Amino acid sequence: MQKYVEILRKYSPSEESFGIVLRHSLEVLSKSIEIVSRKSLYDEVDFDLIVSGAILHDIGAMEFIERKKGDDDFTRKGVGKTELPDYICHGMIGASILEKEGLEREALIAKRHTGAGLAREEIVANGWDMLHEDFLPVSLEEKIICYADKFSSKTPSKKDTLETIEKEFESYGEGPLKRFLELKEMFE
Repeated sequence: MQKYVEILRKYSPSEESFGIVLRHSLEVLSKSIEIVSRKSLYDEVDFDLIVSGAILHDIGAMEFIERKKGDDDFTRKGVGKTELPDYICHGMIGASILEKEGLEREALIAKRHTGAGLAREEIVANGWDMLHEDFLPVSLEEKIICYADKFSSKTPSKKDTLETIEKEFESYGEGPLKRFLELKEMFE
């Protein structure tokens, strides 16, 4: 696990963003393990991928934490100075970083964990500046981490429950809500 923590640190623009993302990622890992245990999925998942995927799924979010602090002029380590896209693209940014690190399976988790996955139609309809294709979780590990991610905010004071998460997904429209409810059905 230390290897993945060091990769997070490598791409973190500050100790603060590193700490926020690491805390969140450890909560996602804990929730992922809880799901595997509760649903007896021991023989169906790659535990190494659950660990690495949970720790690294939000590696692309750290720069947004920095920007939120008001520092719009910084360099993404290994990516270069650039204007930042919308937060919805943090999974794609993370996937790019992880591919560069040779972590293809973890890159897929980063790419597909946003929301309950992103459908091509939603990307086009919302005018998001990203590839017009589906970014939906496929593997069991991707689905577990995508679902577990919804129970941990990067804001420590925010505590999500199934009820608050469902309510939030209702505001995103029919497709995202349907996908979230399908994950809920699988893992609750």
